[in-house]
Amino acid sequence: MRGDVFKVLQEALRARRMTYADLADTLGLSEPTIKRIFAARDCKLSRIIEICDALDLSLSDVTDNAARQKAEATVLPMATELSLAADPPLFYFLILLRDLRAPEYIAQIMGLSPTRLHQMGMTLERLGLAEVGAGNKIRLLSHAPIRFRPNGPLLPLLKEVNLRFIAHGISTPSGNADHFFTISRRMRSETALEIRQDIQALSEKISELSRQDQLVAPEHLLKPYKIAGFWGVVDFGALMARPANTLETVPQGR
Repeated sequence: MRGDVFKVLQEALRARRMTYADLADTLGLSEPTIKRIFAARDCKLSRIIEICDALDLSLSDVTDNAARQKAEATVLPMATELSLAADPPLFYFLILLRDLRAPEYIAQIMGLSPTRLHQMGMTLERLGLAEVGAGNKIRLLSHAPIRFRPNGPLLPLLKEVNLRFIAHGISTPSGNADHFFTISRRMRSETALEIRQDIQALSEKISELSRQDQLVAPEHLLKPYKIAGFWGVVDFGALMARPANTLETVPQGR
């Protein structure tokens, strides 16, 4: 995400020496409702505009300020990564919960019973990653990006999911909105670094546009999209020497 609108709003509250209770009173809402909005960092655009008005801010001031901020990635404790690695469905559920934020929909596509859904929510709560509320509502405690350890216990699962996604993209006929691409060129390391920065900018743009869509669009118009790739030096001798069906063992680069 290019920035965090709610972080800017929290800073504005502190600058005005206002509490969540003060903001709730101004908007005619309960304090728990305001706390949930800021904790989840998720609400409709109309509510954000109301909060901006209450703080005497324009929406553009807030979004421009948020766009200049960088969301810091979270590194999970090793014990947490080990727990997730030991329960792959739980790890997949966590990833989907971060991207889709709709436990009922995730349960449907993963084939989870209400009991299993509750168990997963409670496990994430014990790991300090989520909170289970009334009606089996599961809410992540943070939507900050997660940086997994490069050689950590979750690497095999991350590798498997992304290779499966790329294999599906290659083998499935492309539609207008689908595009498989692979590029290899010779260049200076300075040029490669510039391209890496462009890829990072694209990643941030995808996150920001997705966040905006989730604020204003009804659920039935939102579909999950994914992009996966690796940018780095490649050893073509090692890459081409192996048959295609051993893709999972090919080194990504040196």
